[in-house]
Amino acid sequence: MIFLIGFLILGLPQTQFLSEGGSIRIQVWGEVKNPGIYYVTPSTNIVEAISFAGGPTSRSDLSSVKLVRAIKEKEVSFFNVDDYLSAKNKYPPILESGDLVYVNLSFYSRIYDFAKFLGVVGAVAYYLYRITPD
Repeated sequence: MIFLIGFLILGLPQTQFLSEGGSIRIQVWGEVKNPGIYYVTPSTNIVEAISFAGGPTSRSDLSSVKLVRAIKEKEVSFFNVDDYLSAKNKYPPILESGDLVYVNLSFYSRIYDFAKFLGVVGAVAYYLYRITPD
């Protein structure tokens, strides 16, 4: 019971269900608003899966979304979801049971995180330099 309360309070990923007919189990992780395990209809595509997970975050990179087909010996593919959203490609891949969709962090977000890290390291180094006796 305490474990379940922790999931609800901390907002950790939860399993989501759709009740239309039969369903397949997929996972959506990475830079989406509600990562987790979802049970969706067999005709669900990669764009819909990201939507079910709350959509992309402001730090996501939709030009390189990873799709891992776990059932077929870990087949890994990358898709430009931006092309499907802008109608350059009309037929996004249909997901299969066991698929994992991973939305990557954007390049600029990685640079920003690295710069923040360097700032912290620099501040600690400066503090240690200042407190060392001469």
